[in-house]
Amino acid sequence: MPCKRLRITGVVQGVGYRAWAKRLADMLNVKGYVRNMDDGSVEMVVCADDNIINVMINAAKKGPAASVVKDVEVFDSDFVAKSEGFEIWM
Repeated sequence: MPCKRLRITGVVQGVGYRAWAKRLADMLNVKGYVRNMDDGSVEMVVCADDNIINVMINAAKKGPAASVVKDVEVFDSDFVAKSEGFEIWM
């Protein structure tokens, strides 16, 4: 299963971004995680079929209503999901 790492910048912390990402990932049966980074960005790793990964990338560009997404960078990832679901990492 392919995985991509996303780095989301803008107003993305303190606006419910991680909870929103988890709800969407759970609906789409995506594996991976989302977490806040020290630099104010959010990191998300999504593991799924390519078309579902693209849905997550496009959704990440919009984010929840309270967010203001400036940019979403996408990188290949060799992450191996150890759980069955999508987790919020602290």
